[in-house]
Order: sequence, then structure tokens, then C-alpha cells
Amino acid sequence: MPNRPRSQLFARATCALALMLLFAAACGSDSGMTPPPPATIPNLHGIGGWTEFDLFAVGDAGTILHYQGAKLHTMASHTTQNLRDVTGLNSSAAFAVGDGGTVLRWDGHLWTGETSHTKQNLRSVWGTTVDDLIAVGGSGIILSRSNAVWNVDASPTKRTLNGVYALSDGEAYAVGDSGVVAHRVGGVWSAVAQFTVSKLRSVWADKPGDWFAAGDNGEIWQERGAGWKQMVSPRTDDFYSIFGSDSAFVFAAGAADSILFYDGFDWRPIAPRHADRLEAIWATVCALPPPSPPLSGAARRGFHCSNTYFAGTSSVVTRFTLLGSYEILNDPR
Repeated sequence: MPNRPRSQLFARATCALALMLLFAAACGSDSGMTPPPPATIPNLHGIGGWTEFDLFAVGDAGTILHYQGAKLHTMASHTTQNLRDVTGLNSSAAFAVGDGGTVLRWDGHLWTGETSHTKQNLRSVWGTTVDDLIAVGGSGIILSRSNAVWNVDASPTKRTLNGVYALSDGEAYAVGDSGVVAHRVGGVWSAVAQFTVSKLRSVWADKPGDWFAAGDNGEIWQERGAGWKQMVSPRTDDFYSIFGSDSAFVFAAGAADSILFYDGFDWRPIAPRHADRLEAIWATVCALPPPSPPLSGAARRGFHCSNTYFAGTSSVVTRFTLLGSYEILNDPR
């Protein structure tokens, strides 16, 4: 071999070492290619069903999880849009809404799309029958479903509406950005006089004349026929959802470790078993079989009839049980 200058040999060795390092980085130090990074776990934004052991949770990129009392499994949604809310009516009728005007219907076998006549992001959906549904979202959009068709209702606001709830008598409230509140009576929506400037994210009612709303800065409001009154809240976190099984068994949840429980007298914190944001709550509404009269007053306090479910970031679903324990149903992190 001809003699080569030492500088050339050093350069060739350096080059070979660089190529070896580059190959090792590309292929892994053991065998095979370097495994891809783990897929992002989708966040959940809505949860709902018709019984406490048959419900759905929906979230990012068309995620739909189905719970039937044993475990949650992923369903095909046939959309990549973020889904924001879901409501269940019976075993063959559930509806989910999301970004870009997405509306999906579950028929007991599969999810299919429905025409919403809007491209606005839909934030919330609620209903009592398949022909009495309401969905709300960006720019004050309000949709109602009747005769299997979604129609755009006249809205009293252009601000984003984040939450909606309706009772079987047709009364409904929708709440949104900058404290906007819309009220439906007799099929007509009207604006409610502003009582807060904070973003309101969720609204729920136990019965006529007993409404709750929650939003940013730990604000919780109640309406009992004499206007909305602010309730004493022990937290200043942003609340994303409020829901209950009766007016003496209500939960509000939001930012990490901010779960509150209302027993008909006071709101008090409950420590969750994980530190994720909770964006959705669902529970079956209390109802005693006839001819038992509805419980009221002191008799209602201390009584409830269902588990309460929470959904939030990282696809975590949790449950507050009938026995008063808080448990994690799944944790894919």
C-alpha cells in the first residue's frame, strides 16, 4: 500500500466513524429500525349515554369510545374532525357534534354523518327525543332537529355558544363566551340580561326552575325563577362542565384537580385520582318508578341513583360510584 500523508488517513478515519454513527442513529444500536414515537393520545371533550353502563365519550380527530359496563373500546366514526359533545337517547339513537359543522348519528350499529347546514364548529348537543335536539357553537349558531332534518334557528347572539341543555317541556338554555346566555321558551330564543363577563361553558337543569351554569374563574350560577345568582365556589379554576343526577347531587369539573360536588347546600372539592383537565360530566337523571312520588327537599339530599362519569385529557375516563368512591376506568397514558 502506498504511503499516504497522515492527514489523509485521519480524514478517512473520521469520515468512516461519522458514517458509522449516522448509520447507528438511523437503524438503532441493536437491530431493526428505531421505533416511531408513540402516537398522541387524543383528548376527550364530551361524554353521554342513555344508561350508566352504555355510554360514549368523544374527542380529538373523530375519537369515539364506547363503554358498556366492562371496558371502553374505540369505534369507527368516519371523520377526522374533533368531536366536542355527545348525547344518547336510547340504544339505537345517539348524536355527536364537532368542528366544521360535524353531526354524527348512532343507529345502534354504526355512526353516520348528517347534514347540519353549517360549517361553524359545534360545541354542545342535547335533546330529549330524536326530533327534539339542539346543537350550538361558533358565531352563536343554534341548530334544532325535527323530522330528521337539522335547521338553523334564529339566534339572539353572534358570540360562541359553548353549552346547551333542554328539558322535556321545551325550555332550554345555551351559554357562551363573555357571559352570553340564550333562553328558549315556546320555541323562540331570546337573550338573557348579562350577569357576568366570564366565559360560560356548561349549563344543566334538574327540573323546571332549577338551572345551573358554570364557566371560567370558578364561577357557578343558579337560576330558580328569580334571575341568575352566583353561588359560593371554593375554587377559581376554569370549569368546563356541570352536570348532576338531581339538584342535590351535582358536579362541576375543569382544570386539574378542580372537581366540586354540590349536595343541595354547599359546593365542596373532591380530589380526583389524576391531574388531567376534565371537560365533560354525565350521569343518568334520578327517577323513581311510579307510583313513587318524586323526592324533594330534605328527602332528595343524600339520595342519588347513578354513577357519575368524567372525561378529559389523554382519553382518561373516570367514575364517581354509588358508594362514593372515585375510580379510573381507563388510563391509556
